[in-house]
Amino acid sequence: MRTILRKHRLLIISGILGISAAAISHAAISPYVVTSPVVVAAREIHEHERIEPKDLRVVNYPRKAVPKDHFAEPGPLQGAYALTRILAGQVVMSGHVARGKGEIGLSVDLEPDMRCVFVPAGEERAVGGFIKRGEKVDVVFTPRGVTYAATLGGGQASLIVRSLLVVEVCREPSSGAFAGVVVLAKRAEAEAIAGGIETCAVSLLLSPKESFPVESAPKTEAWLP
Repeated sequence: MRTILRKHRLLIISGILGISAAAISHAAISPYVVTSPVVVAAREIHEHERIEPKDLRVVNYPRKAVPKDHFAEPGPLQGAYALTRILAGQVVMSGHVARGKGEIGLSVDLEPDMRCVFVPAGEERAVGGFIKRGEKVDVVFTPRGVTYAATLGGGQASLIVRSLLVVEVCREPSSGAFAGVVVLAKRAEAEAIAGGIETCAVSLLLSPKESFPVESAPKTEAWLP
């Protein structure tokens, strides 16, 4: 027996080393054999583009190669917006997308002829500051030093833009005091508002709920008495 061991010692040692190497390799490689579902882009997705179900697909990645901030299923991504360009086949990660319009910006859903414009107004000229996002307001511009009643009686002209949707309510960062609103308006009306802010006193009138139109685009009008 000893003679056999001596004679085949190198062969036996080689076999033991081979088995050990195989065991070590299996232990090192086995975690990569286990896979996890990962959401990738099914096509190139451009910056600020809204993500739809057809834009995504699920593939299996080796578990050790899966990024920590990946998505395992496409559900949470549907309706989100891309913050950056995402290539086809690229893993979609949380830093690539924004879940709400507020994160991506107000301009995402603006129609070509629509604009957002900030209308500054203190509480005393804005229904005491009780205007909320989603309500509609009439914006009244009166030349400084002239009352609204005087303009209706044939005095200097006022500009009135009616039924504008409030998309944001702005407050002073330090005090939280009401500072004005961001409204959605047609381009010509937004330009008129921007000009009126420079020369007129601004008042915001809250529109009644029954005046809210069903469609998303506001029905607005501007006129001079």
